[in-house]
Amino acid sequence: MRQRFLKLAKPTAGILAIGFAYVIIHSLTGFALFCPVNKFLHLYCPGCGISRMFLHLLRFEFYEAFSSNCVVFCMLPVFAAAGVWHAYKYIRYGDRSLNRAENVIAWIAVGILVVFAIARNIWHYDILIP
Repeated sequence: MRQRFLKLAKPTAGILAIGFAYVIIHSLTGFALFCPVNKFLHLYCPGCGISRMFLHLLRFEFYEAFSSNCVVFCMLPVFAAAGVWHAYKYIRYGDRSLNRAENVIAWIAVGILVVFAIARNIWHYDILIP
């Protein structure tokens, strides 16, 4: 169990360190990553605005975070709960598989994100554009 915890903790700590470095660099220089889909294709992907959303969440600016990417903002508690649940299952039992209900929820989330990507490129409402 300890080996599985360490196997999961190392990449998690790495991702958090990269995120922390990005926040520091952004706050000191104003440098922000760009979305390659938006830059080269001039389309909004379902992930456009996620960096901005997390930066607003760190400052407890919930309305601005919602405005940056409303669908991911609303799905964030589900993603967080799923991540914690799967980390627990892996650490405790070594199980990485998804059961049938989890697969259905994952495909529903993918479907919502696809519909969101299409909608934000067809209808240019303020709530859809980051």
